[in-house]
Amino acid sequence: QTAAAVAEALGRPWREPTRQGPSPEPRSGALRGLFSGGTLCDEAMLVAVATLGDVWSNVPLAGQPTLGPSLTEPGRHVFVDFGDDQLTAGRPHPMIDGTIRNERIAVELADPECAVVLLDVVLGHGAHRDPADELAPLIATARKPVIVSLVGTRDDPQGRDQTAARLIEAGAVVHASNAAAAREAVRLVSEGAA
Repeated sequence: QTAAAVAEALGRPWREPTRQGPSPEPRSGALRGLFSGGTLCDEAMLVAVATLGDVWSNVPLAGQPTLGPSLTEPGRHVFVDFGDDQLTAGRPHPMIDGTIRNERIAVELADPECAVVLLDVVLGHGAHRDPADELAPLIATARKPVIVSLVGTRDDPQGRDQTAARLIEAGAVVHASNAAAAREAVRLVSEGAA
């Protein structure tokens, strides 16, 4: 209701967050969350822990296991915040330059233990000029679900709708809500394990 009131005051219609893209089948294996935004990583971990139990991370929630320097834990659910200070020292933030995260996406897409990849894509000034340009070719190689939370507006320089369309064309499921994206990724893994 608050969001609707603010949108109305700004003269713009409010639309509930939506989901676009294919409807992937549940898969058995680990969930890998690869984030450029720390707050988005935290929110997704809160969703995941409630259903999946332990989630390993370089920025773990209280009481959750911590990843070592390799940022991997074979066979486990792993969430990495690539924007953490330890990973950005001497390099651009991954919202600007996704190289380090993109390398890891390729690794997870090839890992048979990984069932689902969960990503955030953040648009706006100070973000990569065209994140879909780098991500779409990676996603197109996926033989597993890639779930994306797309954070942005239609007025962002990258173009929210154009970015979403390119990611969906590559095969991703795109959500306008980070929590909804996390819920879908968790559901695919939890139902795949049943």
